[in-house]
Amino acid sequence: MKTNFNLFLTIIIFNVFTLTSCSDSDEPNAIFPIDQSYWPFKTGNEWNLQGATSEDNMTYEIFHKVSFEGKEYYSFINQNDEYSYPVAVNEDKGVFKMYYAPHNQQGVNIGGGSITYINLQKDVNEVWTDNMTLTFTSNHGSGILAYTFTGKITEKKEAEIINGKTYKDVIKTVVEHKIFNSLTKITTIVEEETWLSKGVGPIRTITRGDDFEDVYSLVTYTLK
Repeated sequence: MKTNFNLFLTIIIFNVFTLTSCSDSDEPNAIFPIDQSYWPFKTGNEWNLQGATSEDNMTYEIFHKVSFEGKEYYSFINQNDEYSYPVAVNEDKGVFKMYYAPHNQQGVNIGGGSITYINLQKDVNEVWTDNMTLTFTSNHGSGILAYTFTGKITEKKEAEIINGKTYKDVIKTVVEHKIFNSLTKITTIVEEETWLSKGVGPIRTITRGDDFEDVYSLVTYTLK
């Protein structure tokens, strides 16, 4: 089956609500050339990753651009897919920001905002953190979703072999997604590990929760 990469975010929001009803980018130590990103963003770019079986796959596909606070964000969401969580990503000199668009999900109206997703300006094991607060209203009451993303670069490698292919200049990152719902008083935590190859993009993703770990590795990709 073909799974959108925002699935784990959708699961988080779904669980949060169904449970109640049932850095500075100019930092001089940036570690990559400005003219070549570790995650190239352009409409039409696509990365196909495979999980444990041939039918277990995930696709990152950039469908279009959206604007937020004067900046362009690249959306991985197919607007025809009503089950996708409305997320887009912007990169500024190695700092990747994730934009959550205002939307309605399962009768819950959720506001919008942005938060740092990955920070490649940091040294290995140097921790960064960012926060975002989204307001929401529902039939069960109103409240906030308080997001805290905490991450770091865990390793830099000259090359990594994935599915028999060698990818050069690899940075491995890990980010903890922590979401607190003020209405339910429930905190959801998911950890996401992303391996990025310069000029290519994501070559492996690992998503972990309390009772699961999903590993996906790059098979094919298309850059426009």
